[in-house]
Amino acid sequence: MAETGRARLVLVGAAVVAVVGAGLVAWSATAESSADEYVTRSGTSLRVGDDAFRFVGFNLYDAAASDSYSCSPATRLDDDGLDEAMDTVRDAGGTVVRFWAYQTYTDGGLDFSGTDRVIAAARSHGLRVLPVLEDGPGDCSTGKSGEPLSSVNDGTWYVDGYREPLGSAAVSYREYVATIARHYRDEPAIVAWSLVNEAETAMRDAGGASVLVDFARDVSAVVHRVDPHHLVTLGTQANGAPGASGSDFREVYALPGLDLTEVHDWGDHGSDEEAMPGATRDGALPNPAECQATDASIACSFALARSLGKPIVVGEAGIAAEDDSERATRATLFEAKVDAAFEAGAAGYLVWQLNTANTDGYGVLVAGDDPLLRVLRTAAEEWASGS
Repeated sequence: MAETGRARLVLVGAAVVAVVGAGLVAWSATAESSADEYVTRSGTSLRVGDDAFRFVGFNLYDAAASDSYSCSPATRLDDDGLDEAMDTVRDAGGTVVRFWAYQTYTDGGLDFSGTDRVIAAARSHGLRVLPVLEDGPGDCSTGKSGEPLSSVNDGTWYVDGYREPLGSAAVSYREYVATIARHYRDEPAIVAWSLVNEAETAMRDAGGASVLVDFARDVSAVVHRVDPHHLVTLGTQANGAPGASGSDFREVYALPGLDLTEVHDWGDHGSDEEAMPGATRDGALPNPAECQATDASIACSFALARSLGKPIVVGEAGIAAEDDSERATRATLFEAKVDAAFEAGAAGYLVWQLNTANTDGYGVLVAGDDPLLRVLRTAAEEWASGS
């Protein structure tokens, strides 16, 4: 999320949704049987073997929490809770879990027990994971809490600060990325590496380009040198975020080292009520040539990804809901958003987020029967399964 005030201090829920129909169970079993194959890309599509791979799922950001570190210690999941959370994802039709794999969770790459636990739990439920390696807004990481990376060292973190340890970090971000990518290079349950959650900055290089371009060029090369199997995305929210929208989005994701593009759908960069902010009423995307402004909409990000010939994933999408009436409205809004995203070519859609209590206003309460869970099950059947 763009604003650090919307703290990510919500933990995933630990309850199982009602058992779903036989058709979806069979589809989930198919997903499980292919979990030993790596996700690849072909043009704008993700693939597993010969089949297109489209997915829905959830953000479970603190899933790798352990006795050593948790971003939300009061509600950290034990092994049974993590198992139940993965049950919830699977039973809602999900096949991918996005979570934080920052240095805080692995002791700078010295202890992978927390991330191992997440991957093992995901695999046991036929799921895949999308690990994120650092936090742009500055939460749950080794720097000053709530200080965005774009402000660190007078705004130069994306220029050269990432080559030095950040705050309490044991090693530099660049060294850590190489360590974790090398460690998991042979793990097919990983969909892709997301370099930074919501990478963005107003800083530009001497030629006028966003400094994210050189940053992503360098770090994606680091990953691909040690890990030949996995895809890489920068992890931008785009859609008006500085240095990562419009022409900047196109320039950074044109890099050959970035295999897929990423956007986030939040009301502060678009609209909760619009299925695809920036598209026409019938869902048509704008001309990429008209998407050069730095406040370009999410529809522009879809159009630009298509013009680049690369897949696009909605890594986060959140709509606030505090009571049953608002949750019903949210489900209806998300139904339109998910359908519009897949209609426009999305490779995946991940909701923010499952949790045990609605402490940030955006929680999907798995202890109840949130209608959004049924929306995602339908999307899994209609879109993610390839029908």
